[in-house]
Amino acid sequence: TLAIDLEYFENDFIFFQNKKADLRRHFLNKFVAIKRGEIIASGNSIEEVNKILEVKNIDPAKTVIEFVPEEEGIMVL
Repeated sequence: TLAIDLEYFENDFIFFQNKKADLRRHFLNKFVAIKRGEIIASGNSIEEVNKILEVKNIDPAKTVIEFVPEEEGIMVL
């Protein structure tokens, strides 16, 4: 159902935020796709990640795809 999909999506986004430092070691400056707490694809562009997901028959619209930056920037206004 939609509610379950949204809950998984939210949990995967939280996973990304919590594991960002660990992800930098293996996926620095790459895009990663996260599904149910696992990295299921990575690549240099969103298009590359989407192609991998399509081959795996996974809907990118229901998958957290994020960029793993070098460091978090702090913006002072």
